[in-house]
Amino acid sequence: MLDGTLKCQAFKDVSNNGLQIANAGTVTRVVTGVDASLRLLQAAAERGADCVVCHHGLSWGGSLARITGLNHRLVSFAIAHNIAVYAAHLPLDAHPRYGNNAQLGKALGLGRLTPAFVYHGETIGFTGTTARPLTLAAFCDRVRATVNPELRVLDFGEKRIRTVGVVSGGASDMIDQAAALGVDVYLTGEPSLQGFNQAEQLGQNVVFAGHYATETFGVRALAGLITRRLGLPATFIDFKIGY
Repeated sequence: MLDGTLKCQAFKDVSNNGLQIANAGTVTRVVTGVDASLRLLQAAAERGADCVVCHHGLSWGGSLARITGLNHRLVSFAIAHNIAVYAAHLPLDAHPRYGNNAQLGKALGLGRLTPAFVYHGETIGFTGTTARPLTLAAFCDRVRATVNPELRVLDFGEKRIRTVGVVSGGASDMIDQAAALGVDVYLTGEPSLQGFNQAEQLGQNVVFAGHYATETFGVRALAGLITRRLGLPATFIDFKIGY
């Protein structure tokens, strides 16, 4: 069901999207989360879940070529507790209904959501509009209430906000695309020095709301989808990580 919905195989991605670790063959309870960390796997085991669905999985390129050290701890824990691990990285960023960016735009009350922002050949973000013009301060208050109370704000652009660009996670290197698209403010997760310099030089407002916080929306939506479509209990676990 997830492969068909998210079209994982259609994306060129460093993440090996889809089923990364199998269990004994049956799924009865699902936990979703941002990262396939030991913390999430342990939480799944405590809840009796036999499947974890996450945004950041365990298998990236050839990262599991040698299953030693931390890789061994994670993989062996999942296998010992019969937990399947399913990951959707770019497919979950890009999905027009259940993806991080579509869900984030919807949560912020943005209309006219339109795919935008290209990453390694894949369009993964969106632009949208507020229902009425807002000050940058009012927009930031909305983000604090919806996404994360702790923000980093670069106020180098327009004081009146109507158009918004949204790319969750670590997308500060797309500030130039935001400026080219002409959005009044660009919302992403993780700040960088490169991003600061680009924003200042291009006169672009940017709001950094946290890599983790901006990427809780897709896995939360998938928990609801799994329950509705498959009738399985599925729970999103939010660790409220401040990064």
